[in-house]
Amino acid sequence: MISKGKRIRIAYDLTVDGRLIQSIHASKPLRYVHGKKQVSKGLEGALKGLRVGDRKAFILNPKEGGYGYEDPKSFIEMPKSRFPKKEHFVGKKIISARDGKFLATVKEVKSDTLVLNFNHPFAGKKLHYDVIIVSIEGENPAIFKRAKA
Repeated sequence: MISKGKRIRIAYDLTVDGRLIQSIHASKPLRYVHGKKQVSKGLEGALKGLRVGDRKAFILNPKEGGYGYEDPKSFIEMPKSRFPKKEHFVGKKIISARDGKFLATVKEVKSDTLVLNFNHPFAGKKLHYDVIIVSIEGENPAIFKRAKA
């Protein structure tokens, strides 16, 4: 049974706004130690007490999901001249030139500026999970007929 300190392997599908965002298969499961804050508090809470082979579908609200709510202070207006023209449209993800990581999303395009949203793309979103418990340290492995959550 999933409890604090156990090494867990899970397979899952994560859907946000009706779109499949991530699919982790049982053949290459996500590994974490329960209670070590390696996954969101909400995800750990939803899985606590489950056993190998159990399947659970659930929704985490923004606070539980780990990305929180959008912070209005994280919307910043910046000159268009600071960004290539190919990034001058609503919804464009701005990536850091230094490390290639997500920086912001273009929220609005004005005549001389871009309004950028520096919140995480999942901030304010409900996360829909469909999870299968693949293994728990010290417990017998489950036999899966399908290799995908």
